[in-house]
Amino acid sequence: MEEKYLEINGKTLFTMQKGEGEPMIFLHGGPGGSLDYFLPHMEPLSKDFQIILYDQTGCGKSEVKKGHKYSIEDEISNLEALRKALNLEKVTLFGESWGSILALSYAAKYPERIDKLILTAAVGLTSADYRAFKQNLFRKLGFYKKVLLGWYSLTSLFSAHASRKLQQLLDPYYVYSFDTLSKKKEISFNKVALNYIGKELDQDYNLLPSLSELGSLPILIAQGSHDILTPEYIEKHVINHLPNATLTEVKESGHWTILEQPDKMVALTGSFMRSEGERSKGTGPLAQ
Repeated sequence: MEEKYLEINGKTLFTMQKGEGEPMIFLHGGPGGSLDYFLPHMEPLSKDFQIILYDQTGCGKSEVKKGHKYSIEDEISNLEALRKALNLEKVTLFGESWGSILALSYAAKYPERIDKLILTAAVGLTSADYRAFKQNLFRKLGFYKKVLLGWYSLTSLFSAHASRKLQQLLDPYYVYSFDTLSKKKEISFNKVALNYIGKELDQDYNLLPSLSELGSLPILIAQGSHDILTPEYIEKHVINHLPNATLTEVKESGHWTILEQPDKMVALTGSFMRSEGERSKGTGPLAQ
């Protein structure tokens, strides 16, 4: 992997690149996570494509000035500036969880810059979907764990111990198999980014007015069979708005498809990239 720091919109973003071919930019979850989540699981895609990963504002190894006001619009602006800095005309975006929201939000504003969208652990198109995600997760917790969740959530901004306990409390509900948790590596997390963007997602996130921009884009949604928002939910609340989207269920997986079923995710991604490439050229078995 080639590592670089790029000055983007007055911020220093940490990036990693590998491979040649069609460019694919990976958007990590959170808000507040890091690109480490994708590695090494998605690295095999670099055999056929140019894969580009970056830590979002103030996340992972990326830097930001103190007092920065995190927002969806700022992250869209940073992604567009990154595309320009890398001299890419069009890109495929691979968004995971919150990254799926960022991918859709960017595509709604810059549809002409999108080749394809690949989304996993999708969280939908509106604040109602985001709230449904939180409510479904909350329902899985018993009373005692709900009390602990409230306490750890209040104190995690000030205590690293509380932050770890909060993560340990929630992690089992993100996976299909508890064995998966032994493979999960600890990553740095920007709780301020989560707080700012989380509030925006809860109140002001709505891509329904942008369906005309999104509707013509090739989109693959790979949703875990046991995700917090199930494939059935995505079918009902997302796919019906996106006529050019394909929904695939990733079996034996929760929210963290990349961690639980990395081989399946690599295969699904490669197949979608190649099939849509053939379709756009008007050749191959999918051409009509």
